[in-house]
Amino acid sequence: MKISGICGSLRKNSWNHILLKIVLNKLSKTKNIDTEIINISKFPLFNADIESVATPPDILDAKEKVKNSDLVIFSSPAYNSSYSGVMKNVVDWLSRAPQVLSGKNALVIGCTPGMSGTLLGYTNLNQLLFGLGMNVLSQPKILVSSVNKKINSDGDVLNENLEILIDKGVETILNKINI
Repeated sequence: MKISGICGSLRKNSWNHILLKIVLNKLSKTKNIDTEIINISKFPLFNADIESVATPPDILDAKEKVKNSDLVIFSSPAYNSSYSGVMKNVVDWLSRAPQVLSGKNALVIGCTPGMSGTLLGYTNLNQLLFGLGMNVLSQPKILVSSVNKKINSDGDVLNENLEILIDKGVETILNKINI
């Protein structure tokens, strides 16, 4: 079983990257699940002129990883009540031919130091992925507000309720994808 993650933030110590690593690490400790975070740091802004010459190698590599994944977890911050521009760019590239998103299982998670827990970004990104033909899991909802008080930059979960939420979330993911 292969589960890949994509973070919609390029910030070095992104909370969403840390949360994604925590979730993937917990998944990798169960039932022979191979996990990885797909590096999107070198994706250019989508431009059909670039695509018409040749799809960049980093994008081809990411497409191959998504194609071989049983589940793709998208972890995105919320910017201006939606998902990040970085995440939109990733989805734009991945949605181009050859199509690798349609029919894939997807889960959206997110976190923020603010109070929203990225709810609006989560909702918008779910809608986008659903529109591209992905099988978007409605559960678990791993949306974390005040993340800077609940995990540290080393990936340690400091909040018991968050630890329980993530553990139950991992269990739900395993049940949803029949592991």
